[in-house]
Amino acid sequence: MQPLDGNAIAGVMHDLFARDLTTMGYQCTGCGKTGVVAEMAVYASGPGTVARCRDCDTILLMLSERRGMYCLDAPGMTHPILPLA
Repeated sequence: MQPLDGNAIAGVMHDLFARDLTTMGYQCTGCGKTGVVAEMAVYASGPGTVARCRDCDTILLMLSERRGMYCLDAPGMTHPILPLA
């Protein structure tokens, strides 16, 4: 299955944080690569959405929704840098 890019989660992230987070910077805990959310490999075909590092396949972000509540976990991301606007 071909992954989507991080723009696939832009709408939900905007709903949760009231800002565009596709330009949020991060560092992968698996390989140390730095990047932005828009560059993540996103898989959205399961019960939730999983974003992985394109270099080492580490799970960077997991997002799921149940009964109107969102659960967000970022086990593979360090040093998040939020965009200014």
